Amino acid sequence: MEALVDRAIGFVADRFHASRIPSASVGFLGEARLWAAQDALEVFRPRALELARAMDAGEPGAAEAYGAVVEEALEHMRRRTRDRARTPLERVAASVHGRFADTDEEEYLDDPDLDPEMRVRMLDHLDEINRLVGNYQSFLRAMQPLFAERGPTRILDLAAGHGGFALDVARVARERGLPIEITATDLRPEYLALGEAVAAREGLDVRFAVQDALDLSNLEPGAYDVICCTQAIHHFPASMTARMFRESVRAAGRGVAFVDGCRSVMHGALIHALGRVRYQDPGLAHDAWVSFRRFYSPEELGLIARLGPEAPGVEAKWMRPAHCLLRYRA
Repeated sequence: MEALVDRAIGFVADRFHASRIPSASVGFLGEARLWAAQDALEVFRPRALELARAMDAGEPGAAEAYGAVVEEALEHMRRRTRDRARTPLERVAASVHGRFADTDEEEYLDDPDLDPEMRVRMLDHLDEINRLVGNYQSFLRAMQPLFAERGPTRILDLAAGHGGFALDVARVARERGLPIEITATDLRPEYLALGEAVAAREGLDVRFAVQDALDLSNLEPGAYDVICCTQAIHHFPASMTARMFRESVRAAGRGVAFVDGCRSVMHGALIHALGRVRYQDPGLAHDAWVSFRRFYSPEELGLIARLGPEAPGVEAKWMRPAHCLLRYRA
């Protein structure tokens, strides 16, 4: 029965990947959000650039002040999006998604005291969903335009947790003979240990290392071709996401790709139901719902990225079926 359900889920996911129809949030609010993001940039970018230069110079308090400006700019954008909504459908979408995004609830997986067995079970189910609906393959395709033309492409995966994406990339690289060298990093060694055990068991070529995603000063510029972060930036406030992106742009040789879910009531409900019904995992269902409330929109990520030093190669867009892509080409 489970195999039949999985085939049905895979079929539906394939149709979502093939569809060009965005979620209601993206479809109804995209234009208003673009306008609001530009308005926020005009108001806040001069101050943000001034503080970014002060941060680079090591001035005391500059990092905190920069973070406060980023957070204020995002709130300004969200208010202006609601103001800009014109049609009844736009106003309803703005109201619903404004309330949907307003949460301080934490994910269970962010709790350091979470039962280890529950943590492993939730991560296993999360990996299974990502493979089943084709998320990992989609993330890899989004990065391929940044790959080296000759020789291996060196990828650094930030805030990788247990390395689910990195492990899947290693499997694909082995199956297809792709020249990829990938390093999964996180601040928490206990997460990395879970991934190391899987890599050892399957004989996968993945390196694991402790790394602060907000400070890449220990890396030589160009030491990695591509720096990525997948399904993690919703764990960070906008101020930290901005710093992580700035650090990645500075350090990456060829480009940066941040991929995360796109805030959506509909997709949040679907994954919540999948966790409850297919996996009978209340923890996964809870975290799925909280995650979809904390996800950014593509336009919000574009604003966050552009509040740092000029990076002409930045693009932020919706990615089928339910993700945001923030990508920079050096």
